[in-house]
Amino acid sequence: MNKSLPVLAILAATGLLAGCSGKSYTYEVSLQVAGQGSAEVTVVYPTGPDDKSPKGKPTTTTQTVTLPYKQKALAIGLGHVSIAAKSADGKALTCAITVEQEDTVRKDGTGSAQCEADITEDTKN
Repeated sequence: MNKSLPVLAILAATGLLAGCSGKSYTYEVSLQVAGQGSAEVTVVYPTGPDDKSPKGKPTTTTQTVTLPYKQKALAIGLGHVSIAAKSADGKALTCAITVEQEDTVRKDGTGSAQCEADITEDTKN
């Protein structure tokens, strides 16, 4: 019995360390809309695990804002991220999304603009 106790302790410690070294499914997302005047902005990003998979449940918020608009969000889980803006008076807009260390997605539009990105297993964080 005494000989198996150290082996059990080593196995337990190894299991704890393996659990701590798992991939983080938390991502910082930078969202922006540039332009003049006001716009209705809709943001979608994952905010928590869906069942026991790394896929996140999407949350959607819509608000009317004065431009420029900048927000940082904490995406939890894998999934779709988007920002859509509609100018109140049809002016030019530019949207941008940056997920962690990934390249920025940027789109221009007259009256509206929409940027989209997906957080996948390959997304760096």
